[in-house]
Amino acid sequence: MLGRLGGRELFGLAVLVVWVGWAGIRSALAGQALSPLSPYVAAPLSLAVGVALGALLAPYSWRRGVTLALLGATLYLLVAVLATGGPAKSPTGYANANAALAVQLIGLSGLALLAAPRGRRWPLVVAAISSLGVTVANASVGAIALGGPLLALVLTMRWKPAQRHTGKVVATGLSTAAMAVSATAVMALATQPSWPRLVLRLLDEARHTMWGDAVRLWREHAAFGAGPGAFERISTLGHDPDTASAHSVVLQVGAETGWVGVALLLAIGLTGSWWASQGRPASAVVGVATWTALVVHSMTDHLVDFPLVVLAGGIVLGWSGASGRSEQLDVSEGQPPR
Repeated sequence: MLGRLGGRELFGLAVLVVWVGWAGIRSALAGQALSPLSPYVAAPLSLAVGVALGALLAPYSWRRGVTLALLGATLYLLVAVLATGGPAKSPTGYANANAALAVQLIGLSGLALLAAPRGRRWPLVVAAISSLGVTVANASVGAIALGGPLLALVLTMRWKPAQRHTGKVVATGLSTAAMAVSATAVMALATQPSWPRLVLRLLDEARHTMWGDAVRLWREHAAFGAGPGAFERISTLGHDPDTASAHSVVLQVGAETGWVGVALLLAIGLTGSWWASQGRPASAVVGVATWTALVVHSMTDHLVDFPLVVLAGGIVLGWSGASGRSEQLDVSEGQPPR
């Protein structure tokens, strides 16, 4: 089976396997077994499945069924959040995760929009705009801040698409910078004894406590971390399921798997951007931007704890990366290559 995979697929799979392997080793060193339900296992598995699904969907991105599925998924998200009272909104049970999922749907709608024939574009525009509405309905500041520019980029790529390899290079470079800056900013902010009032408007006091706990644990176990699950046990807020994680992927990984885990996390982020950049120029720009939005948002929230969100991110990567391979099928199905 592995013989059917190309070099790119094997490399991406290897990065994920090393990630899970390190988490397993660190758990064993802490005298524990790594649970299959742990985000250290569930997230990479969801990502790999998503990439495979996205690659399968890419050649059929112009089909009516894909358009209707994206529109239906977006409208379902919007209705679900409006119909659910309280913070535990459907379908994920967490408003920010719903909003992060909606941001990925903006990107997926954009990828389909790039391939859609003229008469089938408006439902995808509606889906993309409605997805931004989902972020507003969930009152997710991070998702709104990321989803708005992504929607603008999607519409720009549809009507004035990138045509050259330069667009891919620029998008990948900006993606790398955004990941590095966001991670650095979060780590710096987490070390501050108090936060300015403006920051507390965006990030509540509970996050300040959780981030501070994560930084202290990371400092005590800098290189290798304290082991998966350690944050929940030592955090002053760990007894509450809503605050049992650090609400920051870089701080959680650093506290539990050390700098080794953070390096592997960065490798996954960069590999994802590189993977998305392998498609056609316009699709690559949209795919890289959408994936980057998920990674950056995850720096300030526990989004990787939700397999559905990571699955959607994987579909974006697989679809974008495979978009350059679908011209032959386009012609065979009667659709001119774009």
